[in-house]
Amino acid sequence: MNVKYDWNEWFFLISSVAALLTFWPIRKYFRPVIVLLIWMYNIFLVSSIDYFLIATPFTAYYFGDNPTYELSGALFHLFMYPCASLVFLYFYDKFELHGKKTVLYIIGWTGFSVLFEWVCVKNKALIYTGWKLFYSIPVYPAAAILLIIFFHFIKKHYQELAY
Repeated sequence: MNVKYDWNEWFFLISSVAALLTFWPIRKYFRPVIVLLIWMYNIFLVSSIDYFLIATPFTAYYFGDNPTYELSGALFHLFMYPCASLVFLYFYDKFELHGKKTVLYIIGWTGFSVLFEWVCVKNKALIYTGWKLFYSIPVYPAAAILLIIFFHFIKKHYQELAY
């Protein structure tokens, strides 16, 4: 494991802390078991996709200064993505977004996500070696839809177990 502490590590750290601080005030909105399941789902899903695209033969991008795994990149997998997903679900659930509102909400989050990915690239936290930013445009809505489906699944089954 190669460790070189420079700006991109600070970017990972600042972004992860910002995500945690954004999640912290809303953490009690969800039952702890739902938070845990969403957290684990995100770590598994994002890590699987990232490692698939980072590995040979694709080597589409990598996190940090070099193609080897950096510990600071794990901050995104462990904190940034789960917190962002829970914030996404918080507004989705709290404001009971359905139908066209869900579509617009997902489009809005896709725009935000693509913008944040661009910021990651500009800060050299994410280095493209074959990936293009526009490839991410269909990925974010697909991920959001899967997250919403998973959320409804665990929410339904949790309520069934509770009664």
